[in-house]
Amino acid sequence: MIIWAVFMLPGFAVAQVRTEMKLFSDSFISPEFEATQKTNYQFIGAAIKTEPFSDANLRMDISGGVAMGAPLLNYLNISELYVQTRQSDSETFFIGRKKLLWSELDARWEMGVWEPLFKWNPLQAERQGLSGIFWQVQSKNASFTLFATPIYIPSQGPSFEIEGGDFVKGNPWFHQPPKSVRIWDEATEMQYNMNQPSTTEIVMQNSYGAKLAFGDPNGFKAQLSYLYKPDNTLAIGYQGSLDLSTLKGNVELRPQVFYHSLAGADVTYKMTNLRLGVSSVWDRPTKDKLIDEPDWTQPTFEDALLVSPFVEWDGGNWAVSLMRLDIYGGRVKEVGADLANEPLTNLYPFYQANQISFLNNFSLGKARRLISKVSFTQSDKNDFQLLRLNSRLRLTGDWTIFGEMQMLKAGSTTEDNRNELAQFANNDRLMVGAAYVF
Repeated sequence: MIIWAVFMLPGFAVAQVRTEMKLFSDSFISPEFEATQKTNYQFIGAAIKTEPFSDANLRMDISGGVAMGAPLLNYLNISELYVQTRQSDSETFFIGRKKLLWSELDARWEMGVWEPLFKWNPLQAERQGLSGIFWQVQSKNASFTLFATPIYIPSQGPSFEIEGGDFVKGNPWFHQPPKSVRIWDEATEMQYNMNQPSTTEIVMQNSYGAKLAFGDPNGFKAQLSYLYKPDNTLAIGYQGSLDLSTLKGNVELRPQVFYHSLAGADVTYKMTNLRLGVSSVWDRPTKDKLIDEPDWTQPTFEDALLVSPFVEWDGGNWAVSLMRLDIYGGRVKEVGADLANEPLTNLYPFYQANQISFLNNFSLGKARRLISKVSFTQSDKNDFQLLRLNSRLRLTGDWTIFGEMQMLKAGSTTEDNRNELAQFANNDRLMVGAAYVF
């Protein structure tokens, strides 16, 4: 059944919320998988989401899961949670966490440049909204949005723990830092300690921006966007020292917030079933020194230009999409006395890729419906091939079975080929489950 929630505040509409309970099993099927001792995990999950066409003032999209016997795999994803108040037919205020199409490139590729990502599984990242106050005015062929906030919530990565100076091998999606660092020009085994800033130091950060969109949604349309905000990725600084009694290195890790400015431009054209366009982003990170101490190693960032042309065909019950991504610049370089074998901070999952995807939404009679998406992403420059499949089969109005699969083939990373995907080359995954709506 559908839960009806009534909020006893003036002007609040009744919120129609859909609640779903899930049981599913996650299996790592690559013969080379060795990230953890287990290869199969069972989950109990739940999701609560406002009906998409509801006029409720409170909107939400929240999901979570508990892994049996593997607490590092538990997750909570608050994708959206906001209140909307209409001032008129053309003017609306939003307060809270809300997803917005700041950039077609960022949304299509799930890059996490504009909006943060839920990266519990980095091969299946999901967008999360920015948190703050949004003011939007719109007419038939134009809209203008202002955004401001004193709050910053970075991308949500895989959970980890440190015990006895070593990272616990309990989450296959967490990539451990290098086990050795050059100290006195020698590769030395490391023990780690996280020098975590207070929550207030991280969260209390200002952001502001605006978006202007104009044109005919069924013809030519353009959009300009700007944001000044902290990057959704925290920069990792580190300091190494040698313990002469154990001949091991001690590494202090210090996450740092750093700012960047984003300028985006999207141009699209739609005719009947065909839609095509190009999306671009100019990403300018701060050039300021993040840690003003000479014995700390820290990253420095280049400006980057991101460009993505795309074309899609919508056939009603099925659709196909082609797109390409190129990133010019955007490299991360570490400076300091003790350099790791690879940078600990990475801004983009890859720097060049092509993708083709197919979607279908078929009615199988009565309440049964099959919704699937299969995508293939490959890169010559970054040397990887990624196949992803998502499918949901609705059996009745209440019962659904679902599944996901990711298969990745990736070459070794080099100084000229830095990407996030190669580290998960042995994490081929198959997930199946069942859900009940009540």
